[in-house]
Amino acid sequence: MGGTNSGRYAYYRCMRADNTDQQKCNRSISAEPLEAFVRDVAIKVLTKLDTAGYEPATTTRPEADVIADEKDREKLRELKELWLNDDDFTTADFQAMRTPIVKRMKERQRKTVKRPVAVLEGIAGPDAEANWERLEKAEDYARMNAIYRFLFAAVFVRPPTRKGRGLDTDRVDIKPNPLD
Repeated sequence: MGGTNSGRYAYYRCMRADNTDQQKCNRSISAEPLEAFVRDVAIKVLTKLDTAGYEPATTTRPEADVIADEKDREKLRELKELWLNDDDFTTADFQAMRTPIVKRMKERQRKTVKRPVAVLEGIAGPDAEANWERLEKAEDYARMNAIYRFLFAAVFVRPPTRKGRGLDTDRVDIKPNPLD
């Protein structure tokens, strides 16, 4: 979804709204109540969050990627052993077999998200709401956005299930980033 402004109010609209094929999407949602809802969720999380014991940069990696990397490292070790001990296994053979494995590992590494815990300094804890209000008053949007990215992987908006005004929070799913 992308943000837009109709002149009267701001809203988020599906980027496929103008498609003429089956990928067309007519979803939209008013920006102000959605952003207020996400803000409230962030403050609740921050209020309960204790950053003591966190590393300076937390790395978020799916467990499947960690396992796949270990398997690929083992394949690389086996390839190297074969290359070193089998005279019929050429350097060209080694490189041809090694290249796709390394490419897979690099692709998974690109998906790894490093999140600096420092972005939460002076924000998290029992005074989170007052601290957040300070950021709003200072118009520190870059920091607020960094905090949102630290806390949340995505905000999903499903199609509406009812008509009428007001935010239907049941159509909003906030996917948290793992915080441990």
